[in-house]
Amino acid sequence: MSFSSPWRRQWYVGLVAMLRRLLRPFGPAEPALIAWLAERQNRRVARHLAVSPARRVLLIMPRCVKKSGCRADVQRGLDECLSCLQCPLGDVALICRQHEVQALVAFRSHIAFEMARTHKPDVIIASACHDRMVKAWRSVPDVPALLAPLAGMERMCVNATLDLPWLEKQVAAVAAGRAAPVVATDADATSRHPLPAPIPTIECP
Repeated sequence: MSFSSPWRRQWYVGLVAMLRRLLRPFGPAEPALIAWLAERQNRRVARHLAVSPARRVLLIMPRCVKKSGCRADVQRGLDECLSCLQCPLGDVALICRQHEVQALVAFRSHIAFEMARTHKPDVIIASACHDRMVKAWRSVPDVPALLAPLAGMERMCVNATLDLPWLEKQVAAVAAGRAAPVVATDADATSRHPLPAPIPTIECP
C-alpha cells in the first residue's frame, strides 16, 4: 500500500514555504508551525502503519547527535556506541539492539535521503532540526517517516540531544508490527510553551 502524503503536491509545499517566511520574524512561531506539521504527518504515518504494518524499519540520526570529537565510524552502524554510551547515539544503539532494528547516521541531508531510497524501508524513524524535517518531507514524500525535532543542542549542529522516550515508544511499537503510537514529543510541549531561546531554524551546513 503506497503512502499518501500532501508533500507530494507542489501547492502544499509552496504554502508551507510561504507560511514559514511569514512567521520567521516572530521568533518561536516558525518552529511551532513545523512541530505542528510534524505531529500531523506522524498521525498520517500512524494511520498508514495501522493498515500496512512495517517489516523493514530504519532509524536515521543526524551527525550533530554524535559527541564532538568522537572518532567512531557511525555511518555504517552503531556497534561501537554500545561500549561508549557518552552521547545519545549510545542510547539509540541500545534501543536498536533491544528491538532488532537498524540505525544509521547521515552526515549530510542528501545522504539521509539516499539512505531512504537505497534501503527502501517500510518506515523511517528519525530526528532532525526543524529545517531538515521540512526538507525530508519535500525530498522523499513517498517514504513514511516518523519525525521529531531535536530536543536541544549545545550550539548550532554540535552535541544535539534527542527526545529518547518518544523515540523508544515509536521503535517498540513499529518493530512489534503495531501502529505507531501518537504521542506528543518534548518539542510539541515546547511549541505550546516556548522557551526563551528556542532552537533556531537556520540551515545546517
